[in-house]
Amino acid sequence: MPDIWKRVWHEKTEAESDIVSQVWGSSEDSTPSIATPAQMVPARKNIGIFSATAMGVSLMMGSGIFSTPASILKLVGTPSMALVLWALGAVISFGGATAFIELGLMYRRNGGTMRFLAHAFPRPKLMLAFLFSWAMIVCIRPGAIAANGPVIGKYWLYAAGQSDSSGWQARGVGFGCITFVTAINIVSAKWSLRLINLLTVIKIVVILIIVITGIVAAAGGIHVEHNDNWSRGFSGTRGDARDYASALTKVFWAYDGFTNLVYSLGELRRPERNLPWSISASVVIVGILYVLANVAFFIVVPIDVAINSEEILAAEFTFRVFGQSVGKVALPIFIGLSVLGTICAQTYGVSRLLDSTNEVGFIPYGRRFCGNHAKLGTPIYSLVAIYALTLLYLFAPPPGKVFDLLVDFVQWSTWLFYGLAAAGAIVLRYTKPHHPLRTFKSFHPLNIMFIAFCIYITVFPFVPPTSDTSDAPYPFYLSPLLGLITTLAGLIPWYFRMYWWPKKTGVNLMAWIESEDAEDVHGAGVDEHDSEQRVDQVDESEPDVKEQTRTVDDKQANDEQIYVR
Repeated sequence: MPDIWKRVWHEKTEAESDIVSQVWGSSEDSTPSIATPAQMVPARKNIGIFSATAMGVSLMMGSGIFSTPASILKLVGTPSMALVLWALGAVISFGGATAFIELGLMYRRNGGTMRFLAHAFPRPKLMLAFLFSWAMIVCIRPGAIAANGPVIGKYWLYAAGQSDSSGWQARGVGFGCITFVTAINIVSAKWSLRLINLLTVIKIVVILIIVITGIVAAAGGIHVEHNDNWSRGFSGTRGDARDYASALTKVFWAYDGFTNLVYSLGELRRPERNLPWSISASVVIVGILYVLANVAFFIVVPIDVAINSEEILAAEFTFRVFGQSVGKVALPIFIGLSVLGTICAQTYGVSRLLDSTNEVGFIPYGRRFCGNHAKLGTPIYSLVAIYALTLLYLFAPPPGKVFDLLVDFVQWSTWLFYGLAAAGAIVLRYTKPHHPLRTFKSFHPLNIMFIAFCIYITVFPFVPPTSDTSDAPYPFYLSPLLGLITTLAGLIPWYFRMYWWPKKTGVNLMAWIESEDAEDVHGAGVDEHDSEQRVDQVDESEPDVKEQTRTVDDKQANDEQIYVR
């Protein structure tokens, strides 16, 4: 039986090798049994600087700024302290963004953090890269998309005049939106980017409307009910460390997105210019708008009303400023469109990550399904898989406080790996000090501050709160515990894939690391501006470099090989 199973595996992987070698440009003449080069092709260079910036802004400026300010206020007690956390979140996020810029320029391929962790921490057996891919694909992104779907439903149902929009109706609207976004991403990568760009412009306009009207209200140009939100200063601020960890989790949920571009770096034109500008600009733009939006919210909405408004604080704000027609109908519709843009950006990025995970061999038989469809130019298999996982998160939890649960659940693993990736930038500065593609160096004190806060928001959610939580819908530790369990559960497939299977078959699932390093050294002098159409793969005209990715003994010559773009 083991021999039969091994023979079946080798037959499959030989077919996989045929597919991958033809798709990615091998000179070997073989006939694939599953797909052909006419069906799957490498990624196209679709992303320019505007779309690159929009991918970050669109993901960051999604549901977070509209749905979390009320819950953050409830946790810290005063608008002044909430504003401090929003400003702090911008500074810390910028520190993390610079680390991702440095890493992204070093490894300019789709996959982002998965590749960063693999190169920075290759031992034991690419564990951190594997666990990140597992958590991101199984937990983080599908859960985040599923959490955003009902937020669209709540705002649009609020606009339709339904006061109770927390149940299955909101999920139904979310289901329709998620399905629409997935369909657009399958049909065309360019139209997906155009949709992201359009919705990014809409959400910036929405935030600017909120900011400007808040300033006008403060100046007396719009009559609103007077409140003491800002005059009270820090009086009444709470001091529970676990509450602050939870509040920071929600703040960083709103800033999560500056890394979105790195998952599709293989599709970015002129990364040496566009990557630093787009990521930096996205964090600065979003940080300024977030702080000003919070000032506007609490100028208009009294603190007790704000806390009770939960995820529809922005709608309450617009209702008080503009009245029934605009405040309760028009602007909530545009806010829903803003969150729709976030879902589109999330779907675009995570599908490229899953495609890269298949490509490097983390998923058994995954290389059958990596690559873009030749006519559509999109990773169809990856998009369908993410769609299925998202629907599981969308419909599995019971109605109720599903949003807060999913936010904290997905954020725990997110910032754990973001902190590790930032640490990887520091490690690589010493282990590979002369990397030929390191054209940008991040500022280590900012990186360290980012890492420290990542540790803070992954540890303190487990600390019991000092206040009474008997009326809480679920235990305080449930969300981070679910994140921890989901991440550690990845050790099981990691062991079987990275230890057990190579031991049984002789397959080298780490060869792609050396291949990429060799390719980076070989291609460091290439001017990407003059070769935007060049596929990021080992040049066929250099067989000696390509042979570095293959093992030389007779046994491993028949095993599956790792080919990279």
